[in-house]
Amino acid sequence: MGSELEDEIESWEGFPSPLRKEDRELWEEMVQDVRQCYAEAVEQSGMPLTADPFFMALILAQQRTIERLRAQLRDAEGLESVDTG
Repeated sequence: MGSELEDEIESWEGFPSPLRKEDRELWEEMVQDVRQCYAEAVEQSGMPLTADPFFMALILAQQRTIERLRAQLRDAEGLESVDTG
């Protein structure tokens, strides 16, 4: 038997099938991100086996991506103002 996280991921096994190819690829990337970055937090959450910890990990992964993109945008805007200044 796998971990609770792996069991939850397996329960969503059919979800990506009808998605467009690019959305299936995004789904796989998100699931892999959860496995790599948040598996321990999900496993230690103490929550019963539900999708809640899995979704929280997905939300955190998305927020991490948003913050990285914001930083890149700030850096690009800073470079632009230096170039035109």
